[in-house]
Amino acid sequence: MSAAEELGLEDLLAPVAPEVFFREYWEQKPLVTRGRTEDFFAPLFTLRDVDRVICYQKPGPGRLDLVTAGGFVRDNFLNLDNTANINLVYENYLKGSTVILSGLEETWEPLVVFCRKLEGQISHPVAVAVYLTPPHHHGVQPHFDTQENFILQVDGVKNWKVYGAAQELPRVEGSYTPVPRERLPELLLETELHPGDMLYVPRGFVHEAEARDSASLHITVDVHVRTWRDFLEDALAAMADRHPPFRRSLPPGLLNGSLAVATLEEKFRELVELMHREVRLADALGKHAEKLIVSKPPPPDGHFALLHAEIGLDTPLRKRTAMLTRRFQEAAGAGIQFSGNQLRGPAKIAEALRYIDETEFVVPSQLPGGLSDNEKLVLVRRLVRVGLLTHASERT
Repeated sequence: MSAAEELGLEDLLAPVAPEVFFREYWEQKPLVTRGRTEDFFAPLFTLRDVDRVICYQKPGPGRLDLVTAGGFVRDNFLNLDNTANINLVYENYLKGSTVILSGLEETWEPLVVFCRKLEGQISHPVAVAVYLTPPHHHGVQPHFDTQENFILQVDGVKNWKVYGAAQELPRVEGSYTPVPRERLPELLLETELHPGDMLYVPRGFVHEAEARDSASLHITVDVHVRTWRDFLEDALAAMADRHPPFRRSLPPGLLNGSLAVATLEEKFRELVELMHREVRLADALGKHAEKLIVSKPPPPDGHFALLHAEIGLDTPLRKRTAMLTRRFQEAAGAGIQFSGNQLRGPAKIAEALRYIDETEFVVPSQLPGGLSDNEKLVLVRRLVRVGLLTHASERT
């Protein structure tokens, strides 16, 4: 197991237990945790990796941004093909620009693995950005974000100020919102982060930071929470899939007064009553899983090389690295959703899927549920082909 695979939420929060964090801090107030070694977060990303990402991945605007206290630096660090000119990035950095690398939860393997694990623990989408700030410079002006932020200090020292909430629980669809200094809320926390320290900033809380005597590198882990509104929208979308009345168009002339309000009210109440009778929690959970799990493939691990490997009743198998799963049952049978895909089958595979979901290692002959030897092999071979299982001897 790689060092990145070993890191999880509990490592960010220690000595605060996760259940205490979610009860007393999550969406409520900032938290600082310390006591780790200086190189604790190095398995995820280091200062030397900044050049590698810029030169090898060739990120464009949106994946690579330069920013000063005055705002974003636009276009003067790009080549004609819209990729970054590394020498111009160096030049802007030495003049005071903070280098921001985004989207690394999709492109940098240690952070891909780390974020998938966090998503499995938190059940919300997780993204990552890396900030490199030159000595004695601010990254950005005071602002608040629309995601929950975990700041992991990797290199150097940075002074942070966290103020109260400028907006209570802002909608996640929003973005970075600067706040003028004359409108700053009450200062709640001022602290220096050293390598190995972690700062949690809830969404809506205003914050700013300044590097000390050396360059500062930190990782911001962004949790893009899905809210109860999102969950109810998922439930309604699933109902519309089952019930045609929800899929009918709104009446023509709805806004020009040609339709009596009483008629609209009657139809609206009718649909609300139908929703009250027929809404299903399982539908909302399924939609949530599709967005969080099925839409995101697992980290690459050489799976092509295993697609034609022999699998027998005694072949040891395991779930692939950083794999998220969710089992479900429906009228037509049983199934399992997992990172990047899903599988459905007859009800008789439900017990075998439960065993596979809950067990780290799988040997086909040991699958429960009364399946024949041939049915066991058919099932595990399908699960290898669709991407859930791999040979136990293979590691990333």
